Amino acid sequence: MSLQRKWYITFMQTDSARSVSLSISRKIGHFIVIFVLLLVVALGTGTFYVWKKNAELTQLSKLKKENLMLREKLEYFANQLEAIDSKLKVMVAWEDTLRKEKKLEIIDPGVRALGSGGEPYTDPSFLIFDTSLHSLYNTVLSKLNFIMSKTNLTYLTHNEIFDKVQSRESIFKSTPSIMPTFGKVTDKYGYRIHPLYRHKIFHAGIDIANDESTPIYATADGYVSFAGNSGPSGFLIRIEHDSGFQTRYAHLKEISVKVNQKVEKGQIIATMGNTGVSTGHHLHYEIFDYRKGTTSEPSSFFDIAEQDIRVPQTAARY
Repeated sequence: MSLQRKWYITFMQTDSARSVSLSISRKIGHFIVIFVLLLVVALGTGTFYVWKKNAELTQLSKLKKENLMLREKLEYFANQLEAIDSKLKVMVAWEDTLRKEKKLEIIDPGVRALGSGGEPYTDPSFLIFDTSLHSLYNTVLSKLNFIMSKTNLTYLTHNEIFDKVQSRESIFKSTPSIMPTFGKVTDKYGYRIHPLYRHKIFHAGIDIANDESTPIYATADGYVSFAGNSGPSGFLIRIEHDSGFQTRYAHLKEISVKVNQKVEKGQIIATMGNTGVSTGHHLHYEIFDYRKGTTSEPSSFFDIAEQDIRVPQTAARY
């Protein structure tokens, strides 16, 4: 007969000598130990699961708040882009008005539209998270891309206007466009009977008569290429202009400029006289066109406005 091993558990009180002993079989002891271990593992696993779920819920709540903030920011940016687009439309309208006033080429509306139409590019970054957020994000992205392109185009066209207006201003300043003096036009441009030679010759300019010493004005910006006595023309001034013209002022009394001196439109350069072959106090005024190689009718240049100046066309940069 074999003896069955048992486990004994003794419980003692600290304030007395009494003790209680409990005996259990080895098999039951093993079962209890395994049960306790399983219970500890189960409690640990459950605790970890609860902690993990709580962390996930916290993270989810945070993501929902961030999602809401992102949506609000995107809607704000969408509104801001609409405001920027409205301002760009005002700038474009201003530019078109200025182009009409300055007689510059109007930008084709098709160019302004930047080839809009068709299916725009779609960024799928948010598609797997939220379809409405995906749609909002791509709407804002599309507006942003369009406004960036529109801003770049407007910048180029504004620069073009600036360059052309500057060029036109420069050309206008160097183009004869005002009367060289005050007085009465006594002889026009073209063939006439010379008052002294008494035969028909070509008159290459116009004669303007007035009192002696009446001021004579430069009719355009330029520099003096000649100033002195020229024989039959008496005291004479020639001025070269960057626009391709030369103006000539003859029969002067006093000359107040020197060779190579720069002069501005409207500047007094001399006084009216009666020098050279002349029948009285007057100014003989000519305009020579280097591009044509001949003189031009001076009266056709009087009162030319700046917007009448034609600026050479350049290739569009957009």
